Amino acid sequence: MKRDLVIRNARVVDHDGEFFGGIAVHEGRIVMTGDNDSLPEGQREIDAEGRVVMPGVVDPHCHLGVNYPYNEDMRTETAAAASGGVTTILLYIRNKAGSYIPFYKERRAVGEENAMIDFGFHFGIQREDHIHEIPQVVLQTGVRSFKCYFGYEPDNPIGIVPATDGWVYAAMRHLVKIPGGVLSVHCENTGIATWLKDELKATGRQDLGAYTESRPAFCEEETIGRMLFLAERTHCPLHIVHTSVGRGPVLAAEARGRGIDVTVETCLHYLTRTCYDEDLDMTAKISPPLRERSELEGLWRGILNGTVYSLGTDHVPFFPKKGEDLWQEVPGVVCFPWELPLMLNFGVHQRGLSLSRLVQLNSYHPARRFGLWPRKGSLQAGADADLVLVDMDEERTVHHTGHGLCIYEGWKLKGWPVMTISRGDIVYEDGHVNESFGRGQCLNRPQ
Repeated sequence: MKRDLVIRNARVVDHDGEFFGGIAVHEGRIVMTGDNDSLPEGQREIDAEGRVVMPGVVDPHCHLGVNYPYNEDMRTETAAAASGGVTTILLYIRNKAGSYIPFYKERRAVGEENAMIDFGFHFGIQREDHIHEIPQVVLQTGVRSFKCYFGYEPDNPIGIVPATDGWVYAAMRHLVKIPGGVLSVHCENTGIATWLKDELKATGRQDLGAYTESRPAFCEEETIGRMLFLAERTHCPLHIVHTSVGRGPVLAAEARGRGIDVTVETCLHYLTRTCYDEDLDMTAKISPPLRERSELEGLWRGILNGTVYSLGTDHVPFFPKKGEDLWQEVPGVVCFPWELPLMLNFGVHQRGLSLSRLVQLNSYHPARRFGLWPRKGSLQAGADADLVLVDMDEERTVHHTGHGLCIYEGWKLKGWPVMTISRGDIVYEDGHVNESFGRGQCLNRPQ
């Protein structure tokens, strides 16, 4: 029996090793992996010519529908994601107006009408009602991941409501009772950052470094420590998002030694950019901020020694930034199309990162943390056929034409995705996205 799609002559890489051969796909799922001779015939056959095939990227951290309409973002940004080998995205979304149950129904429906790839949600706690509602939200939406935000002063330019330790503790007490429940936390000491911001504003400085100096690394380290304290006492799984400081993975590793269930995520901007890069101005403001090079190197140590658990893009397409006032500038950049090329260039080619470790960071670990494995992030038979074909030697220059700010424009990178397959459908090939909008599925379902 012929299968729908067969890839041969590939360097097949999973989280725990690699082999030379291929993958057979039928009805959207992987049905077999093996050497070339063991694979069945396919309705379509792809000769990988020795290039790498790995699980599609599972990006567990993005924000869509913040400035541009949600339905528009779900089209433009999932297409951009597909071009970068991303086959699954998880959105951190906020609803200050009320319950997450009707909000979920609306966002799921609009997402499935527009998305090119599969998606899911984490819900941001923005009012006390959200904490009391957690058990019912889990039951009626299937979402088991919630987020608390620190580091945002009351007049922050994107309107985030900062958490209190009471919110964190109360949310953890609910989530520890829920199988697969996890609390994500944006770790920065809100009070210290607010105080230092007022001091820095008074100097008149408008450079990107001033923003970093207004919320120094110890603000993040202190809050990571505080969240670990609460996680230890509640036994709730903790996920520390977009870690920008080198001590973050170290603190988490020490906590895991005490039995705390904690994982650490970092982002490509913290691994490739610093706040003192001469070509960056206030528009490169990100929250938490870009740091100095010593923090960047500390994060790479965590990537290479295994203490960084996963990667996220923190992709957020804002309207064109104004570049007028550092302190009122919105924080965030876009990264979907370049996360994988950046890791191949700076991690694999320059620092010797193994491809299997990259699959752990990009696919296997985020899928496991958020309850998607083995359907996602896996090459097992029965898993969704979410795959990316990578040319390790191809060199391209980053050129951004879409929404949001790119901080890699003009960079020449080595190692690019040349084909992206989502549930057996080829959604990106030969430099072009196959605009199959509305095929993406929401991965969060009511129980």
